[in-house]
Amino acid sequence: MADFQSSSHKAKWIFPPQQLAEKYKATNNRAKQMLEKYGTTRMRVDVDGSLSYPEPQVNMTENEQFMRVYYEYKLREVCSAFYFPHKIQATALIYFKRFYLQWSVMEHDPKHVMLTCIYAACKIEENHVSAEELGKGISQDHQMILNYEMIVYQSLEFDLIVYAPYRSVEGFVADIEEFCHPTDENIQKAEGNCSGRD
Repeated sequence: MADFQSSSHKAKWIFPPQQLAEKYKATNNRAKQMLEKYGTTRMRVDVDGSLSYPEPQVNMTENEQFMRVYYEYKLREVCSAFYFPHKIQATALIYFKRFYLQWSVMEHDPKHVMLTCIYAACKIEENHVSAEELGKGISQDHQMILNYEMIVYQSLEFDLIVYAPYRSVEGFVADIEEFCHPTDENIQKAEGNCSGRD
């Protein structure tokens, strides 16, 4: 695993609150312009990865932040239903958040993006689940997941390695378990530390 300090995660995906707000505002403004120009904001992702605008949709009044938070919660539910490890949920959640730094929820259906982020996280975290299996498990068409896969990767700028807090915590717990394993050496180390000896 690469070092976080030199990673693309730190260099390109950590933003101060003001810059995050500006990014969300820019995607929202772009979606409004598309609504005025095309009569709709929802983009369709075709099998070849190309984007197009479908027929106009009527209800575009949802609060974007509410929609993102709702689907972040649904992402957790899907991961729990499949008994995925925490690392998959954390990675998928970061992918989902990064995707919507580039796009508005008015342009791409969050349900499709959420499922594709889970699928991508399964791949990168080496817990591969086929698109068919994922789609079947939640009664969704797996082709939609495959259609969105490339646009998700492109929106993430192909920066697929992420640093989620669970990794540090797991490492800390492993170190504590190793240290606390009652071997003669560890008991001597503990006794030495307690009495001030090395």
